[in-house]
Amino acid sequence: MATRTASVCTVAVICVIQSSCGTYIPSQRDWPNGSSRLVEDMNSTLVRSVVCELSYAVTLAVENDLDQARKRPSLKAYGSFLADWGVEVATDLTVTENSTIAPGFSWTPDKPISIAAGVGAEATSTNDNKYNIFYPLSALYRPDVFKLGTTTRPCRDPKGNKEGSPLVDIDLRILPLLESRIQVVQLGFAGDPKAMEVLGVKNVLTQTVSIKEKVSGDVTPKWEFTTRNVNPTGTFLSASRERTHQLVFTFGPMAPGNRQLTPLAEQFHLNEQLKAGLRGTRNFQ
Repeated sequence: MATRTASVCTVAVICVIQSSCGTYIPSQRDWPNGSSRLVEDMNSTLVRSVVCELSYAVTLAVENDLDQARKRPSLKAYGSFLADWGVEVATDLTVTENSTIAPGFSWTPDKPISIAAGVGAEATSTNDNKYNIFYPLSALYRPDVFKLGTTTRPCRDPKGNKEGSPLVDIDLRILPLLESRIQVVQLGFAGDPKAMEVLGVKNVLTQTVSIKEKVSGDVTPKWEFTTRNVNPTGTFLSASRERTHQLVFTFGPMAPGNRQLTPLAEQFHLNEQLKAGLRGTRNFQ
C-alpha cells in the first residue's frame, strides 16, 4: 500500500514539474509501469480475477443450495435455474489527466494606483478502455476448486500482485447477489425462473462495482520586487490524475445457443452500462 501511494504521488509531482498532464494520452497504468506490455498484463490479470470471483460465487451458491436440499423433506434444489443462466461483464478502465497553469502579475507604480493581470491555460486528456465478456454459469461451476465452508480462492495471486488494478483479487460481492435470488424462490416471493413462461418476466440480476482514485499536486512560487509581484496569489501550476476501474455484472437466462443472454437480459445489461456511464463496449466471448 505504501509503494502504491508513493507511486501515485510521484506521478502528480512529475506532472506538476513538467506541466504535461493533459497534453498527451495517458497510460492506463501509473508511472513507471506504463508500457503496452504491462497494460496488457493488467487487463489479463483483471479478467483472470473476475473469472475467479465469478467461479467462486457460482460454485458456492450452487453447492450451498444442494447441501441444504439434502436436508429438506422435499429434497428440492431451488437454484437449479442457474444451469440455464449466463453472465455478461462490462469493464470500464478510465484514466484522466489534467494540468492547469495560471500565473498572476501585479504592478504598483505609485500608491494608490495598482495594476493586476493574470493568464490561465488548462489541458485535459483521457484514456478510456471498455470491453464486454460473456460466460455461461455452467462453465464457471468448479466444485473441484472451491469448497463449502471456506472463503479461500486458490485462483488468486498468492503474492497479492494486482498488476495495477484495484479491482483485482477483492471480494466483488457476487455470492450474496446470487443467493438472494435463490432465497426469494425458496421463500415463495418469486417463482422458479425455469417454470416461468410469461413473456417479459424480468428474471435479471445486475450489480455494479467501481473504485475511483485521484491524486493531485500544485506548485505556487512567488516573487516580490519593489513595485511588482509575480504570482502574488493563486496557484501557478497544478496537475491531477484520476483513475476509475468499473465492472457491471448482469445475470440472466441464456438465449438459444447459449452464447449470449436473452434479449430482455441484454437490454438490462445495456441500461446498466448507460447508467454507469459505459458506452460502446467491445464484446468478447
